[in-house]
Amino acid sequence: MLAALAALALSGCGMFGGSDVKEGGTTLYPCPAVGVLNETDHVTLLSGSGTDLTDIVAKAEIGKVVSRCEYDTEESTITVDIAFDGIAELGPAASARALTLKTFVAVTRRFNAFDKKQVYEVPVVFEPGQRQVRFVKTVDGTVLPYGGRADGSIYQILVGFQLTPEQLEYNRRVAYSPIR
Repeated sequence: MLAALAALALSGCGMFGGSDVKEGGTTLYPCPAVGVLNETDHVTLLSGSGTDLTDIVAKAEIGKVVSRCEYDTEESTITVDIAFDGIAELGPAASARALTLKTFVAVTRRFNAFDKKQVYEVPVVFEPGQRQVRFVKTVDGTVLPYGGRADGSIYQILVGFQLTPEQLEYNRRVAYSPIR
């Protein structure tokens, strides 16, 4: 499923038409780097006091991130489409077969803090008898300015789970065992 998504996301189809649009991923028109923000690549949802393995409602992790970009030379913008996959697993404290994972996509400029950030919900449904489920999230149409000495190489697009302070502390305190 991710392979098909990646092929679509990275295909060379021109969405805008005309000669003012240039495909990214070249030396002259580099796409922004994409990746997963450190410590936000996984989340553990807990119930109760959350001090025991039996308190785990679900775990989830983000896998691969892919992107494609196009330059609009008349508008001096770069349009970036990204997709990422992941896997979720029900824990012993799960009381429902559906959950919503909160993820984010953040844009940074080289040597600066976050430029912009958007939170997205990813619904996950476990069929009867299913303990694990894979998911894919796509975010199309992130528009970034360029010009002068600025091009796609000054940007980095990071994805991750939108963690509460307690979830981030848990990620830092407890060694993570990957689901995969």
